[in-house]
Amino acid sequence: MAVKRSLPVIMPEVSNQRWSCHSCGKCCRALVAHLLEEDVKRLDRQGWAGKMDLPPYVPMAGGYVLNKTPDGRCVFLEDDNRCRIHAKYGEAEKPLACRIFPFSVRPVEGQWQASLRFDCPSVIHSKGKPLAQYRTWLTDLVAALDHNPTSEADVAELAKGLQATDQEVDTVVARFRAWLAREEFSLLDRLFAAARLTSALNLGRYEEVRGPEFTDLLDSLFETLPTESRRPPAAPSAKQRGMLRQLAFAHSEHVSHEEVHATFLARMTKRWQQLHEAKVFLKGRGIVPRLPGFDADTTFEVVESIEPVGDLNPKVEELLRRYVSARLDGRSLFGEGYYGWPIFAGLGALWLALAATGWIARYVTATDRRKEMHFDDVGEALGIVDRAATRVPSLGTTAERMRLSYLVRDDGLAALVHQYVPLCRQAER
Repeated sequence: MAVKRSLPVIMPEVSNQRWSCHSCGKCCRALVAHLLEEDVKRLDRQGWAGKMDLPPYVPMAGGYVLNKTPDGRCVFLEDDNRCRIHAKYGEAEKPLACRIFPFSVRPVEGQWQASLRFDCPSVIHSKGKPLAQYRTWLTDLVAALDHNPTSEADVAELAKGLQATDQEVDTVVARFRAWLAREEFSLLDRLFAAARLTSALNLGRYEEVRGPEFTDLLDSLFETLPTESRRPPAAPSAKQRGMLRQLAFAHSEHVSHEEVHATFLARMTKRWQQLHEAKVFLKGRGIVPRLPGFDADTTFEVVESIEPVGDLNPKVEELLRRYVSARLDGRSLFGEGYYGWPIFAGLGALWLALAATGWIARYVTATDRRKEMHFDDVGEALGIVDRAATRVPSLGTTAERMRLSYLVRDDGLAALVHQYVPLCRQAER
């Protein structure tokens, strides 16, 4: 039975991660704000329907969302990036989706698990207050939500159909976090070695290896990672590169507000176009089909030629470290946090997401007619990937599981991470 009461919030622990809203307006333009029933009633009480040229909210996906203007921004966003609701009635009268961003929460047993979104520029640049200072605020904010007790569907799995204990989940997360904190190795080395280990774990069977034996197995495998980090993988194959390009395309092709309300024929036309473009990304020749939000053309050859250079490495290392830490600590990698996927499959998806981030960052650089990647290119790419990572159902399909199953073989996952994660290889320690 769902309950509404103040319950503890588990905040992600991400060192050096800060955030405060700086009123850039990006979320009001790029995202869709889904409304609770209470939000709709509040907007009705405020009387916006008689004060605006457009309806304040419209139906979508069985509920309601804030409406958008023809240029794609929220109907309540002013030219100076101020919210009309906030200005007239105060922050507390805004919809919950607007107030809670860039955090998201999901119910776990007796608590709320908070996650941090990286499609906010202030999160990318770590500008503002430490995350811990938002615990009380977030606890009060989510008290209005229904909390559904944890069900079997919320239990993480070691493999399909094999439930993990809480201790086993904690052990996996702790071991990967500890490895990724080993600063005597470059972050690139740590990431591709983690991807290589994840590939092996995806192929393992755990029915007879549980509890202390499972911990011993992990410990013995992690002891091999220093050696593995000094053994770079071979370059990815043409097929592996093509599959990564398709994944980058899948992360970029979100469904827009306008497309949901388009005619059936328009939606089918868009779907056929996406299927055609996915094949183009797999082949990787000629002009790159434009990703949403970009208005310049480039070729696959140019994108592949872009390399991180100069003093980019330290800032990008810090950003990627924060992102991986947030996903691990927020448990948005497996179970209900990631399309019901088992733990090691979800970890594989995370490493692939980092490689897709690198490909999209190269695309951003190339469409801006530059040869050198900037930090903001990586930040924009990571925002695109994170926006989709847990919010685009197609990324959780059987087809994506099959993609991962193929790439964990023949060192493909590690090869893609080593090739595409946007870190300078010449800066390795």
